[in-house]
Amino acid sequence: MTTPDIDSLLRRIGCPRPLRPDTPALRGLYRAWQRHVPYENIDTQLGRPITLEAGDLIGKFGRRRRGGQCFEANAAFALLLRDIGFEVTLVDGAADRETYGDERWGGHNALLVRSQDETWLVDVGLADPFLDPLPLREGRYPRGEFEYALERLDGGVWRAHHHPAALLSSVDFRTVARPFSQYVAQANSQRGQLMVHLHKDGYKQALRSRTVRRVTRAGGTHIHTLTSVDEFARTLAEVFGVPLDDLGSSGLHTLWDITGDQHARWLSNRIKARS
Repeated sequence: MTTPDIDSLLRRIGCPRPLRPDTPALRGLYRAWQRHVPYENIDTQLGRPITLEAGDLIGKFGRRRRGGQCFEANAAFALLLRDIGFEVTLVDGAADRETYGDERWGGHNALLVRSQDETWLVDVGLADPFLDPLPLREGRYPRGEFEYALERLDGGVWRAHHHPAALLSSVDFRTVARPFSQYVAQANSQRGQLMVHLHKDGYKQALRSRTVRRVTRAGGTHIHTLTSVDEFARTLAEVFGVPLDDLGSSGLHTLWDITGDQHARWLSNRIKARS
């Protein structure tokens, strides 16, 4: 049954409701989400609680037109896909586990989506997402100028290999269903530095603290440091589509102050590394 709340997610990504839950619809929804919904951790920077309740997720991503971190984005996308008729399983994930080990489990999640007798790995919660859903079969998968790979590891664990120029090398995931509620505590504990990412019109655009990095798919890179709260506000709104009224004036200025400390620490660490 169609609900106005779920339809707000479709309006957010500029997609009409698909006629059927098939593979072309899945690909279209996935790519539209990437173009319109940024990966961002603004709420955790401001100390605002993260909730994975369905109504709160639809309100944040749909009506308020915000982005979110991995736990929120994949949970919200799962709600949309299920409403359309897809069979969706939320599973545990671990980004770059091959480098950092088992401590990465629980720090990410992903989706397994059933469509037309095929199961697909779907992950809209990565700051640097795969270009398309990947079929849950071992093999190599060219997508445009990129190539990804899937392999089955021991113990029911799979590994999705990203392309060499990506922000991370791989994502491991299990196939056992997990509830949204499992990730609430972790979602509220991951602060780190400010991160806002969006992939659109052939560009990968990333804001880390006060540094904006724009990368083309051909490999060209432009880096710029923001120097005022007004420039910071324009960048959030115009480049990444973050609605400033949802942050509020006090939230925006608090975020600017927080990123100032983060940027100063980053500069200090660079100086130490060179000395």
